[in-house]
Order: sequence, then structure tokens, then C-alpha cells
Amino acid sequence: MSNVHNVAVTGFGEGTNDIYDQYRPTYPPDALHKIHQVLSASSPLSSSSNVYEEPKPKTGWKIIEPGSGTGIFSRLLISPPTTPKRDYPKFDISTLVGVEPSSGMRNAFKRGFEKIITPAEGNKSTTTKTASASASEGEGGSQSGSTAIKFEIEGSGTTVGAVEGGFDDLSNVEQFGITKEEGVNGVIIAQAWHWCPDHDKALREIASYLPPSHPLILIWNLESFTPNWQASLRKTYQPYDLDTPQYYKNLWRKMFDTKFYEELFETQEEWKTEWKVGITEDQLIRRLFSKSYLTPAHLSEENRIKLDAELRKIIRGADHDWIDEEKGIFKYAYETDIIVCRRNAA
Repeated sequence: MSNVHNVAVTGFGEGTNDIYDQYRPTYPPDALHKIHQVLSASSPLSSSSNVYEEPKPKTGWKIIEPGSGTGIFSRLLISPPTTPKRDYPKFDISTLVGVEPSSGMRNAFKRGFEKIITPAEGNKSTTTKTASASASEGEGGSQSGSTAIKFEIEGSGTTVGAVEGGFDDLSNVEQFGITKEEGVNGVIIAQAWHWCPDHDKALREIASYLPPSHPLILIWNLESFTPNWQASLRKTYQPYDLDTPQYYKNLWRKMFDTKFYEELFETQEEWKTEWKVGITEDQLIRRLFSKSYLTPAHLSEENRIKLDAELRKIIRGADHDWIDEEKGIFKYAYETDIIVCRRNAA
């Protein structure tokens, strides 16, 4: 059984997940284009290196996503927004399997995909994208008896799923035909790696599924420290973090000093983008209170009321960059960081 941080278990327990999924931010198009570029570099369209040979058919990428949570990032890989202002790349994926220790998160993952990949009802010609969703008892892996969530998207050949597991135990992905011998095109961890309790053990497990030069990709969204009112917000709620290994503390960087990182991976590549979203005061408050350490499991009602008032005072006193002042929609700044760790050739 994988080790999971207690605050992550209780803060993201059943009942918190739909709120998390609804109010947590998405990821910006620039970040997804960067990830697409990284995957394309290690897994080009043709597997033939001989210019005189016919290119071999592309079968689509196989991706493992540990810490997949409710599927916020997963859905961008499978069904990104298509509005003109949000130019996301199209990922040619044959198999995407999320690995998540929380049953509540996995259930929210299933509900999230059901909203965008609806099983056909009646005449199939009424929709151009249909799918069948099934739950089957897991046979493989150290956590036998766990339930695998599976969507097979008709017409695209894409399979999406979520299984029980953790950073140091990806074995249940084998229910989807993924093996260490064949490997995958990439392992992507969105907004979760900072919770990893044992870097050596996790890196060994992840590396065992990555062929040489194929990437482990880490991505995080973080509220910006600018403008000043956002810095004030962070300084107000971060003291409640229960000494947990939050991303901004950079404790996760200890991974680069471990024996197995040096043995198994090349020097990391780092990339950053800045972006803004439109948000209202109430939406921002709900987003902040979706943080694990600010959920009712860890914050008393008295402290919640107190913190809510403090945060709203800062928001209301801010000099906002308004999108629609009448509707109360203002810009909120984020930074997104991507870390690329390529499997070495040894």
C-alpha cells in the first residue's frame, strides 16, 4: 500500500472532491503546448529513423498520470476547450490512466469524464462523441480488489481510466495493458508531486515505466505574489498550512539530490508561464477553501469564519483589474511551472 500524507487523505476525503473540481483552476494553453512539445520530441510521429523507410503508423501516446485527483488536468489531455481565446493542442493519446489513492477523487474523476464523454442513449447518431463507462474489479497490482474506472471513447481508439495507487505503486495500470517492458510515452503529475513522501521509491517506480529519454513531467499552478493584494492573501491563509509540504516551500526539490534521481534521470529542465483568469469574490473564496488544509477536516468553523472575513477584506480593498465590474469579475494572476525530467539512457 502506498504511503499518503495524512493531510492529503483527510483534506481531500469524500465530500470535498466536487468542490475541489469545480473551483480549482484549469491549466493555461501555453503550458499544454509545452508538454505536447516535450512528448513529441521523445515520441515523434514516426518510429522509423531511416528516411528511406515508410513511416510506421502512429498508434497514439500512452500516458500515466499519478495523483490524477478529480481529473482537471486529465480532461485537458482528452477534451480541451475549443474556444478561439483558448488554443489548446490536441494530444493523440491511445491510453491515459490516472493513478489516485483517494476513492473520493477517483469517483469525482469518473463524474468529470461523464460530463464530457456521455454514454450514448437511444439513437447513437444523436451525438458525435460517445463512450461506454465501466467499473471492473482489479486483478493485478498490490491492491487487488480495487475498482478501475474505464472509458472507451468510440471512434477515437482512446481509453481513459483511473486506478487505485500512489507515486510508489503504479502496478494497477497493467489492467489497461501498460507494462514496464513496453513502457509509456510519458508520466505526468499535475499539482500533486509535492505530496510525495519517498522520492527514491517513487522515482524508481516511475522510471521503471519510462524508456530512455522519455519524460517525467511535473506541473503546478501557483497563485502569484503580484499584485500586492494577492501577496496579502497568501500571507493570510498560508500560515494555516499545518506544516504540510506545499509546493511553494520547495521541499519537493530534494528529489534532485537523491541517489536514484542521479542514477535514473537527466538534469531537469524548468519552464514557467504567467497568466490570469477572471473570477468573482465568492468564486475566489471557494477556491481558496478547497485547499486541503482549509477544508472542514482541518479548519474549525470558528477559524473558517475568521479567515473568510480577513480574506474578503483584502479582496474588497484591492485595486482590481476589472473584466466586468458590474458583475464583480476581476483578473486573478497565476504562475504555472513545468519541470521535465527525462529518463537517462543507462
